[in-house]
Amino acid sequence: MPPRFEAELPFKTYPRLRVEGEIADVPVRGAWMPVGDGRRYFIVSPDIKANTGLDVGDVVEMRFRVDDQDYVDVPGALQAALNTDDAALAQWDKLTAGKKRMFTNHVFSAKTAPTEQRRVDEAVFAITEGITLRDLQKRKG
Repeated sequence: MPPRFEAELPFKTYPRLRVEGEIADVPVRGAWMPVGDGRRYFIVSPDIKANTGLDVGDVVEMRFRVDDQDYVDVPGALQAALNTDDAALAQWDKLTAGKKRMFTNHVFSAKTAPTEQRRVDEAVFAITEGITLRDLQKRKG
């Protein structure tokens, strides 16, 4: 990212700045992440790579705008499960946007309906118990 653009963006307030935009006219949503040496990167999913014909290391032009930093795209199955479980929904409402995204990304990454349902069940259990998915995996052994 050119320094003149970086200076205009609110990275001091939001080190992981959430944005939405386009790469090669394909819609993207994610975050600019700090590397630690002053540079930043944007993770491109395998689907975006396939839809754009891009490969690792390619230089691209990206158009983007700063997104609502608290926005969380919740899968329908997870929202439906939360809506039927008052305890889980109450805990969900207390989570930060980042922690909510951890659960939603886990559900969204499912490739099959049975896996999605299993992940929804895991997420609802973990949310109700106030634990992370990593803690849940440790419990399972």
